[in-house]
Amino acid sequence: MTALDTPTRRARTRPGPPRLPRNARRFLLTAHIVTSVGWLGVAYALLVMALTAQAADDPATRATTYALMLSFDTAAMLPLGLAALVTGVILGLGSHWGLLRHWWVAVKLVLNIAVLVVPMLTRHPALLDAVDAARAGLLTGPARQVLDGSIASVIVLTLATVLSTYKPWGKTR
Repeated sequence: MTALDTPTRRARTRPGPPRLPRNARRFLLTAHIVTSVGWLGVAYALLVMALTAQAADDPATRATTYALMLSFDTAAMLPLGLAALVTGVILGLGSHWGLLRHWWVAVKLVLNIAVLVVPMLTRHPALLDAVDAARAGLLTGPARQVLDGSIASVIVLTLATVLSTYKPWGKTR
C-alpha cells in the first residue's frame, strides 16, 4: 500500500430520520433538561400553594393563593411543559433513542402529554372555581380537586425523571 492508497471512510447509512449534529443535540438536551426541571419545580410550587390554600382559614389568603396558582398554571406550567415536550420529541427523532424505539421514551412521551392535557382540563377549571369560591368567602369548594391535580402532576413528572435516569425496559418491537 502506498501513501496514495489511503482508505477512505464511507458515510454510515442508517434507516430513519437523520441524526442531529453533536452541538445541536447538546443544545436541545440542555434546553430539554432546563425546561423539564423548571416544569417539575413549578409543579412542586403549585403543590405547596395548594396545601397552603387548603390549610388557610382566611378566605382572602385562599383567594390570593388560588389566584397565584392560576397565574403559575397559565404562565409557567403550560409553556414549560410544551417546551419540554417539543425538545423531547425533537431529541427522540434526532438521536439513537428514537421516539418509539425504547419503552422508557414511549412511556415518558405518554406521561408528558398526559400531564400537559389532564391538568388543563381538570385542575385549571377547578382553580377558576376555587378563586371564585374563595373570593365569595367560602372555605369549601373545589380545593380537593386542585390539590389532587397538583399531587398527580408532581408524581407523574417525578416518574418521568426517574425513567430518564434509569432508562428501563429495553427496546420496543
